[in-house]
Amino acid sequence: MGYRVEVFDKNLNRVGEIDEWLSLDFTVRLYQEGSWQLLIKAGTPQSELIEKGGGIAIWQDGVSKPVLSGQVATYQKYWTKLQHTGPGSLYIAGKCHNTLAYRRLAFPDPTKSVTNQYQASATRLVKSTTSRATTVYNELNKALGPGALTNRRISGLNISVPNLTIPGVADSLRMDVIGAKMEEWLADAAVAYRFIYNPQTQKIDLDIFKPRDISKEVRFATELGNLREFIWTLSAPDITRAIVGCGGEGKERYFYQKIDSDSEAEWGLQTEVFVDRADIPLKTGKNGAATLVTTIQEDGLEDIGLDPDGNEWTQKLADAKKALQAAIDKGQENYDVEYDAVKYATDEAKPVAVTYYMGVIEDAADTALEQGEKSGNFQIYPIDTDTCQFGRDYYVGDKITVSVDGTEYVDVVREVTVSVDDGGNTQDVAPKIGQQGSGEPLNLYKTVYDMQKKLRKLQSRM
Repeated sequence: MGYRVEVFDKNLNRVGEIDEWLSLDFTVRLYQEGSWQLLIKAGTPQSELIEKGGGIAIWQDGVSKPVLSGQVATYQKYWTKLQHTGPGSLYIAGKCHNTLAYRRLAFPDPTKSVTNQYQASATRLVKSTTSRATTVYNELNKALGPGALTNRRISGLNISVPNLTIPGVADSLRMDVIGAKMEEWLADAAVAYRFIYNPQTQKIDLDIFKPRDISKEVRFATELGNLREFIWTLSAPDITRAIVGCGGEGKERYFYQKIDSDSEAEWGLQTEVFVDRADIPLKTGKNGAATLVTTIQEDGLEDIGLDPDGNEWTQKLADAKKALQAAIDKGQENYDVEYDAVKYATDEAKPVAVTYYMGVIEDAADTALEQGEKSGNFQIYPIDTDTCQFGRDYYVGDKITVSVDGTEYVDVVREVTVSVDDGGNTQDVAPKIGQQGSGEPLNLYKTVYDMQKKLRKLQSRM
């Protein structure tokens, strides 16, 4: 599969084509910033085509739109005695046009200038029950499109309202990076977007689209010849027992333990971790049970604190305290009834607070166990074949199938890195499936465990 590179100037006018280079590498990412790097000989007419503010569009044979486009951000001159001789080489690089979404902040009020944001609400609520696609359009249009303030508009953008109905989004915005926010909104890959150069209109189109489920049409498997390499790994848990230490001092400090019994039985390992949560006001009471840490006020009443929302733990306690304060404010000589009502309501509210904090403790233990849980991971390294090629047959956002050791796994293509040789021919195609290679490790323990079991059964028959 061949590639070619078209060049446009800072006004998005097409100025020529680069058909000779030393190397071309680019990465296409799903609703994120992709990148490109081009190494060409310096001192040639083609090396003079790319200028500051301009950029490139990378085309693939047989595909109707560029697979990536973006502005130039880096020039670097190379000269070495052995390889980059003569006039040397020119390294030119940049990010794809999706970076436009990362260059704009979500103003509390997009209709007002920066200096007038004080007139806006502290945060701007974004809520759509009908379509995330429309939400994406609205935010980009108000931040950099025709609907933006004049000095924030990006010239040469073609933005239109998408006709897609995808479940909506609810969020709040205040000077957030729009591109980063949209990563959160679109994490399930139900809808995606990309900015791409349009050579016919010589503008940059905002393409908001619904990724395809082509898992039955596109499969990667060793028997199909489109897998160069795969690696699967099962890792034992780093933590199987979480011990949470709460408030209370000395002997009264309350400890809670949660055990991942299944993992301990499977791997034969026991590993403890201590989670210090002295901020949780529980101590050890009678018979070892958890009880609330409280203080006695000057009036002799017990202070049990407030709930997470800053309110009394029960409405009965709130009403009793209100009645007591009203009696005091009226100057009543005797308010024993109101005083006792607060004491009784306080005693009844304690179990409510204890129940809440026990939930906090369990959440803390769960978090610790999750961070150290057993993991299953696999990496696949596909190759382009005549029957399955990136760009033509699948693209980022598409849901595809991977078949490894008799187990099939279906997930979204989130990133593809392509290396092209000096003849324009593909050298390497490296898709990343699901969360593979991301900051969030791909934990597919059950899937990889099934691979191991099936492989063992196969080996036992041989």
